[in-house]
Amino acid sequence: MQRPLTNVLDAAERSGKLNLRTADIALALTGVSPDALRQALHRQQRKGRIVRASRGSQHWVIVPLQDASAGAPPLETWLDAYLSKTLGVPYYVGLLSAAEVYGASPQAVMVTQVITSGVRRPVQLGRHRLIFLKCARVSDMPTRWIETPHGRFKVSTPELTALDLVSRQQMSGGMSRVAEILQTLVADMTAQGLTTALDATQETPSAQRLGALLAQMGQISLANLVADWLGTRRTRRIPVTMDGATQGPSTLNTRFKVNMPDTLIPANT
Repeated sequence: MQRPLTNVLDAAERSGKLNLRTADIALALTGVSPDALRQALHRQQRKGRIVRASRGSQHWVIVPLQDASAGAPPLETWLDAYLSKTLGVPYYVGLLSAAEVYGASPQAVMVTQVITSGVRRPVQLGRHRLIFLKCARVSDMPTRWIETPHGRFKVSTPELTALDLVSRQQMSGGMSRVAEILQTLVADMTAQGLTTALDATQETPSAQRLGALLAQMGQISLANLVADWLGTRRTRRIPVTMDGATQGPSTLNTRFKVNMPDTLIPANT
């Protein structure tokens, strides 16, 4: 007797397996034609029992009853399985999403910002929306695993998060928001971690901007580390904001050659 698709999905959920690929499902439903399987999958998708990870992909995520209102289970149950295993692409959760993981984002993040090796279209799973940003050397960036009862995913280290926020400030709500986040994020930053992130990114302007921000925040030891790292590199005078816009009076940080608005961060916060 053929097993109906609902039985396959129920058995997978009971075993804690929420990520299924079309080929795996086909193996469990012997004798079912590809067309019949496709129709069965679409019926379950319309019912909200499963959701496709992205258009055209062969990756399906089971939606447990307790997650039905959200339209998908928590991010950690499927993100790594989808990106690392199904697509085979390196990634890490970064920017505002990483800051939120570390408790440093003062505002709720409505999307998950994911750094990958190539350009990808946004993904919507229920209420979860992923947007992708490109980093050619993503595999070389320092990351760590975030472990939860539901699963795990990779996230940028606090130090890499700080550099990414500065270098991609337009995607992070602007430099004022970045500065606000850094004041909390620095509690998780270490000298070794910052050195590793600087060596991995090799972005001199971002290092200048981060160093100036750390100095203005009163984080002298971390600022000194950045200054030492910049010591053998050619620097030029730059504004702290990527677009160069400033409001009100500003002061040049001569050590890092960064023009800093006086109101961006109170000195010695």
